[in-house]
Amino acid sequence: MRYKTVGEVIQEDKAFHARLAKQYGEYEQLVSDQRIELLLDQLHRREEAMAHTLDNLLHDVHPGALRTWVQFAPEGREPEFLQRLRNVDLNDLDEIAKLAMDIEVYLADHYRDLLLDADTPSARDTFERLLELEQLEEHTLSMNLFNLRDY
Repeated sequence: MRYKTVGEVIQEDKAFHARLAKQYGEYEQLVSDQRIELLLDQLHRREEAMAHTLDNLLHDVHPGALRTWVQFAPEGREPEFLQRLRNVDLNDLDEIAKLAMDIEVYLADHYRDLLLDADTPSARDTFERLLELEQLEEHTLSMNLFNLRDY
């Protein structure tokens, strides 16, 4: 655990979403199964949208909130997830879907933990917004995966 500012947390998460989007986009070009291609396309677009949303949030949140220190910011599991993504079986829709859902659950838990430890109202408000956003993304992904199974 280390000290980070709220702004650094958002910047790191934005970069994580951008890396996920890039990898999903590259994989989308490699697969021949239509359902897997559709899943990767959805994931690619969702991650690009999340990176864009976090970029907008950096401009929307009060600068004082962005400079607020988070005393016990957890070391992220992003490298682990990126490694899992690099090693994913591109012919296994369920493995790709599970990894995507694991990432969404991790990010929601990450923001929940940060929210619980936030010391200022502005930091709490920011992490609440991020948590709500990730919970919505988790729900949307779950629904998309359910619908994709019927495709």
